[in-house]
Amino acid sequence: MSAVLELRGVNAFYGTSQILHGMDLRVEQGRVACLLGLNGMGKTTTLRAIMGLVDRIEGSIVLNGAALAGRTHRRARMGVTLVPEDRKVFPSLTVQENMAVAEQRSGRPDDFTPADAMRLFPRLQERLAQKAGTLSGGEQQMLVVARAMLANPKYILLDEPTEGLAPGYVEAIRLAIEAARERGIGIVLVEQSLPLAMAVGDAFHVVENGRVVFEQTREQALAEPSALRDALALH
Repeated sequence: MSAVLELRGVNAFYGTSQILHGMDLRVEQGRVACLLGLNGMGKTTTLRAIMGLVDRIEGSIVLNGAALAGRTHRRARMGVTLVPEDRKVFPSLTVQENMAVAEQRSGRPDDFTPADAMRLFPRLQERLAQKAGTLSGGEQQMLVVARAMLANPKYILLDEPTEGLAPGYVEAIRLAIEAARERGIGIVLVEQSLPLAMAVGDAFHVVENGRVVFEQTREQALAEPSALRDALALH
């Protein structure tokens, strides 16, 4: 049975500063939900709240009917993994060792494997014995996305995965998102590039002041392409 990730009336705080104000979000497994909007509006905090990386949360975050609670590693065991904006590779380990550390099997017949990672990211195959800390920024980003997929989670949270990347790396990340969706993995994507979001997204959520202020399905966006752009311009 496919999972559903839901945020219901979530308020999130760093210290006494409230960042999310009644955030509601629903993402079905095997679909890509794009969080769009200006910087500083709560998109990254939404991902961090899902992983339990904020100081305090009110409201509920539920995965397939079970509350996500406790520390980050517990949430990861429940099937959610985060690819943060700052590309946290293990710099002293090789590319191959980085992937081996992350690999977990879900028991599904279409689990993502190291061989899949090599086909998806051939550049990494050329770098298997290289220390991850010596990779370029684009190569490191491919590695952290590959690691997330090798964990075979129910959901991957991607925080601006293409920021600052050359077009070839952006295309590699796009293909990875599509490969994850084909395996039934849900994606919550924070992305500044509207063309990339439109290329991969199944649903679009404009975030302002810690809440969703506009939503469209892919079908709605294709039928009325100006509405999403207008919402982004207004918020």
